[in-house]
Amino acid sequence: MTQITVNQKSFKSETTEFAKEATLNEVLDLILDEVGENEIITNIQINGQDIAIDEEEKYLAGQFQDYDKIDFTLQSSLELAYEALESCNSYIDVVIEKIQLMSDLYQSNKAGEANEIFGEVIEIMDLFVQLISKITKTIRTHLGEAFQKSNTIQKLEIHLLSVLKALVPAKEKDDIIMLCDLLEYELVDNLTQWKIKAIPELKNQKQA
Repeated sequence: MTQITVNQKSFKSETTEFAKEATLNEVLDLILDEVGENEIITNIQINGQDIAIDEEEKYLAGQFQDYDKIDFTLQSSLELAYEALESCNSYIDVVIEKIQLMSDLYQSNKAGEANEIFGEVIEIMDLFVQLISKITKTIRTHLGEAFQKSNTIQKLEIHLLSVLKALVPAKEKDDIIMLCDLLEYELVDNLTQWKIKAIPELKNQKQA
């Protein structure tokens, strides 16, 4: 008989038995229906072995009774949001480092290499903006009225978007001085404030 656990605890459906021919995916759907819509699967372990992401589809299509033991690891979207928040400082450190490198390359008249770094900076910043937006939305959804979005965060969001918007015409005009000023001073300062003020404020929502 297949042993099914969720977060290493034995699981038995409260509403129905698993059909003998049920696929692993159908079992997972039933589990998610019972534990709540805010839970997200973060890992599947079959017979003591973690299943790689690119193999999940194959295993999920198989019948659950083909396996001796299955453990699903689930986390709430709020937990994942706070975990993602921990990675934001890494994004910031990488961007600031690349901005310094890009500035050095421009000053050394290595425009081609500098332009490549610029593209990387914009790509990372796009990911950072999306990440912060999703984190904030998730925290707000879970905490409801208890969520407090400070003026600091609001101002930093507005300033960040305005800096990113200003980068486009500066790059199109090939205005290297303006570009470097925006990146080295405006963007770096904004990101530094995220690191020392805004991100800690969002983390503190967890204790609110």
